[in-house]
Amino acid sequence: MKTVELLAIIISLSSAFFFSNAANTNQPPNQVTSQPIQQPATDGDFEPVDNMHHFMEYICEPSYKGLKQVLATEPADRKAWKAFKNHALVLAESSALVAARGPEDEAKNKQWKAISADVYQSGKSLYKSAGNYSEAKKHYGTMLDACNRCHTVFAKGKYQLSK
Repeated sequence: MKTVELLAIIISLSSAFFFSNAANTNQPPNQVTSQPIQQPATDGDFEPVDNMHHFMEYICEPSYKGLKQVLATEPADRKAWKAFKNHALVLAESSALVAARGPEDEAKNKQWKAISADVYQSGKSLYKSAGNYSEAKKHYGTMLDACNRCHTVFAKGKYQLSK
C-alpha cells in the first residue's frame, strides 16, 4: 500500500471519528447513545409480545379494578381524580392497541374493530369525564358493556366484568 493511500485512509477515519463525536460534544465521555433505526418502522416491527389474554390480564385488568375501586364512591379530592384519570387513560389508549390485534378472519376482524371502536369511544369519554362523578359512572358502565360484548363474542362469554 502506498503512503499516500495509507494517509488518505487515516485522514478519512480521523474525519469520520471527529465528525461523529462533534455532534455529541454535550455527552459525557464513554456514554453509549442510541442510534436511530436506519429503515422506517413498519407494522411488522410491532408484533404482539404475548397473547391477548395476558395483555388484558396484565395491562387492562389492574386499571379496570382500580376504576371500580375509585368509582365505588365519589372521588373526594384531586388525588382520587388523578387515580381515576390514570386508569381511564390506560384503558382508553390500550383499547386502540387491542383494535389493531384482531383476528385474521376478515368478517371476525370487522366485528372486532367495531366493538373495539365502541370500547375506545366510551373509554375516551370516560377519561374526559374526570371531575364529574355521574358522567364518569355512566361512561364506565358503557365501556364495560362494550368490553363484555367483546368477551361474549370472542371469549365465549368468559371474563365478564362487573360494574
